[in-house]
Amino acid sequence: MNCAIKLQKYSYATSIRSTPKSPQCPTCGAAFQTENSGAPGYLNEQKWRQMNQANVVKGLPEIEGTSESGSTEIPGLVNAKARKVSSNNANMLSDEEYKSIVSNIDDPELQAVFSGEKISGFVDPNDMQTGEPKVYSESEQGAKIDSFDTLLAARVRRRAEQGRDRIICQRCYSLKHYSRVDRPWKEDVVSDPRVLRFLQHKPSVMIVVVCDLFDIPGSLIPHLGDIIGARHPVVLVANKADLLPKDYHEQRLLMWFKRFAKSLELNIQAIHLVSALKNLGVRELAADLTTRRRPGQNIYMVGRANVGKSELINALLRISIGGSAHKVLASHVPGTTMGLSGIPLRRFVKALVPSSGAQSHDRQAYLYDTPGVFSNKSIISYLTNEELKLAVCRKRMKPFSFILGLDQSLMLGGLGRIDLVEGPSRIFVTIYSTIRPHFTRIKRADDLIQRMQAGEKTILQPPVGDAERLKWFPRQELALEHEFEGLHKQHATIDVVFAGIGWVAINGLFPRAKIQVFSPFGTGVCVRPPMMPYEFKQVSPHMSSQRKTPS
Repeated sequence: MNCAIKLQKYSYATSIRSTPKSPQCPTCGAAFQTENSGAPGYLNEQKWRQMNQANVVKGLPEIEGTSESGSTEIPGLVNAKARKVSSNNANMLSDEEYKSIVSNIDDPELQAVFSGEKISGFVDPNDMQTGEPKVYSESEQGAKIDSFDTLLAARVRRRAEQGRDRIICQRCYSLKHYSRVDRPWKEDVVSDPRVLRFLQHKPSVMIVVVCDLFDIPGSLIPHLGDIIGARHPVVLVANKADLLPKDYHEQRLLMWFKRFAKSLELNIQAIHLVSALKNLGVRELAADLTTRRRPGQNIYMVGRANVGKSELINALLRISIGGSAHKVLASHVPGTTMGLSGIPLRRFVKALVPSSGAQSHDRQAYLYDTPGVFSNKSIISYLTNEELKLAVCRKRMKPFSFILGLDQSLMLGGLGRIDLVEGPSRIFVTIYSTIRPHFTRIKRADDLIQRMQAGEKTILQPPVGDAERLKWFPRQELALEHEFEGLHKQHATIDVVFAGIGWVAINGLFPRAKIQVFSPFGTGVCVRPPMMPYEFKQVSPHMSSQRKTPS
């Protein structure tokens, strides 16, 4: 299978609708369906029937589907007449056969019970008191059943209001409990930013643009203002601050980040650095949104895939009263959110609405989670579900600094490579990535790539898998050549960014150096001003997974 699968493109007409016509999965926003078991929104027959049963309780119409039985009866809510067994059932005894069997019972009391001599109705054990049990007539039986139906319906409504017993699709269940999907994740992603054009026609909304601090500028959508409209007020959120080293300088990072925000061409009102996973800066963000949002105004979360929009919504729910029961699905797999998923603002009590509850003008307001727009330039687009776990950073980084000599290569698995082809005898590199680096001579690096392309296992990971997977893995091609001057011994001069997997800061004092950077198909690489120029660490010794390639 060719790993360079062409990413599926969605248009506005087929992907995002502001008012969905079919029921949606509450965690990913995909429309429920029963036809394709591997696609988002799939429900088996039992879950489809259960969803319709819940709709009956809520007073909603049933949804047509492919359920074979077609039955949506809820035990305890059916009419008493429906519980009677049909008299024309072929397996039932005739009256003569029944009387013959009853007449052969030895116990006279049991014989009287089955013959109907002592019981003219049914006995409720809850109403038994001293003396004779109370016997109900048929009308009284119906009244008790109706009362039970009312109580059960109220219980189901209450549990639905509390977010319990939510029905989720099979894909969300696999991601939630097993952290995997049953088919290649690239088949479900949205890669065309024009799916967000519907926001241009919204009269009054607040936009929260979320990006990933670990992937700047790759997690920013260029010219986003032309797509969603430049008039909407925007709050820009840089997420995943918990992945950065502990000693990063927040104010310096904020000033550095504002340079890239200008390229979005948006009406930016505020910028926040947060960690949705660790709840860092989330309360400050919630307070700012509450202050800036006008009465009745909806909020839309917008951004690239895998930047943490869903996790940010969950963080806001965690600081709300009773909001945790309504969380959406967040996963390391890109493209987890498949449709426009709305949560009423009244679920965000204390976070986005007052503790006393939502006001009348906010009772119809929503916070919407939109599908992440995947970047075709991201290097992780060539990875399988298993390889994503190796490449995507999910815990705090510990940057290491190494020496890169002239005519040597720094390799980040099969995903990235930096060659020092001209310049000083050595430079210093600080690596911000979860992929173990490998240092070798340039000729040896070429040999490793050729062996990997031939299907031979090497020290380079990712990729991982059998020989067929290694053969189909995209070949590294020259992405850019860059000449620069080293400005300080221990301060970074430039960052070489590999979109989606991290970056390498280059340090040193020298008049001129020339590097060549390689990546799969030569995509997903850029050079930027250093994000953390003063985080240079002492040179680390080579570890076993970073050993020199033997001659």
